[in-house]
Amino acid sequence: MIFDYRAYIYDKFRLLGKLNFYRLVNYIGIHISFNLSRILKKPLLWSSPFALNFETSSVCNLRCPECMTGMNKTIRQRKLIDSSLLKDKLNIHKKHAFYCNLYFQGEPFLHPEIYEMIKMTNNTGLYTVISTNGHFLNKTNCLKIIESGLDRLIISLDGIDANTYNHYRINGVFDKVVEGIRIMAKSKKKVGKNNPLLVVQMLVNKTNENQTEATKKFVKQLGADILEFKSMQIYSETGKEEFLPSSGKYNRYQNRQDQSLELKNNHGACFRLWSHAVYTSDGIMVPCCYDKKPEYGVNGKEEYSGNNLWKSKSMQAFRCRQLKKASRPEICYNCKQ
Repeated sequence: MIFDYRAYIYDKFRLLGKLNFYRLVNYIGIHISFNLSRILKKPLLWSSPFALNFETSSVCNLRCPECMTGMNKTIRQRKLIDSSLLKDKLNIHKKHAFYCNLYFQGEPFLHPEIYEMIKMTNNTGLYTVISTNGHFLNKTNCLKIIESGLDRLIISLDGIDANTYNHYRINGVFDKVVEGIRIMAKSKKKVGKNNPLLVVQMLVNKTNENQTEATKKFVKQLGADILEFKSMQIYSETGKEEFLPSSGKYNRYQNRQDQSLELKNNHGACFRLWSHAVYTSDGIMVPCCYDKKPEYGVNGKEEYSGNNLWKSKSMQAFRCRQLKKASRPEICYNCKQ
């Protein structure tokens, strides 16, 4: 839901401004090679990723029960990404990429160099996005975020009261997040900036699904530009019973005859394996953002390095498996892409 169309339109122009001839040709090439791959059931790769994900931090101050980080199930040799690693990867991809998420698992604002990293990414000519749990948005930090050139800031707020919010956001402080959203909105006006686009995201679950309409009014009053509703992914039977909403509108799953879950509208071949490069905090390239542990990571110790990780035998083998439903990796069955 868009509250501020002026900010929304300005954001679209900011994104389009990151394109140049080479990046546009590459983007078209992604679509061509992906669609031919779907038809031939063979992974053709004639292009490079237009979007990047960097896990700036793999640690978090919250303990959300259906989050891999919250459940302490992620494996990383390095918890915070090294700025030199980020710089190296940006140099590899900057010719063809124009979109960058500085988050994966964990809370990005736990990294002490996050503002410099935003500047680095922005100066590389990439549209830059961060998703946060919103606990570090005081006046000083909000001004730093604006000055860094961040294009989009996504803040998680799963309810309009503390009890509802804390049902899922374990260790979270509702009032701090609400105040952080308000401060960011006021800070943008104070300095006369349109960026970052301020997006509030509600993870809809069984406890808060009755608050979706009230959330629209609440978030608009806080000064957000956009409100997004996101469906939950779950990993356990407990999560199914405790968190999945009853409304089919915000539930990505449906029951099989044996009452086990399956995704609705699983479209098969995944575009993101051709469009997005994802790096963990310790520099491992994973096939996509659903490989959170990771299980299918590729590192520079292979015979490939740099951008060739994108075209490595491991990545191509994963794409090949994903194109064939019978051999599709397990992580694909929890993804709604």
